[in-house]
Amino acid sequence: MKTFIATALVFWGAAVAAAQFITIDDHEVHYVLVNTLFLNADVAHRYGITRAKDRAIVNVSVIGPDSQARDATITGTTRNLLGQIQQLSFEKIVDGASIYFIAPLRFTDQDVLKFTIDVQAQDGPSGEISFQERMWVDSAK
Repeated sequence: MKTFIATALVFWGAAVAAAQFITIDDHEVHYVLVNTLFLNADVAHRYGITRAKDRAIVNVSVIGPDSQARDATITGTTRNLLGQIQQLSFEKIVDGASIYFIAPLRFTDQDVLKFTIDVQAQDGPSGEISFQERMWVDSAK
């Protein structure tokens, strides 16, 4: 496994169980939502991610039919139950042959957020990821 994901997964623990993927044509789009407190402080610092009990990251990666990472344009938003919209700003991280797109976000305790993420694989298909998640502030940290 590649450095970023291998290092991060060690510290994400149970949150990794929430990792999911969708298939767009012959490409897999993997995504995971993680509270930043699950990240090791060194990993967070290396990638400029703020660790806090009310912050999370969305991590998206696109895998082509040859099982190789693909570059892509990723955009997205979250919408809470009051209809307030938060733009997601994805940053590309290249780690060897792996490509990840990371977007930080803030939330309040027990917010229910609907995520809509548009994916346009470079020289490939486009599609949308849509999911809803209840967010929890980690009061133990």
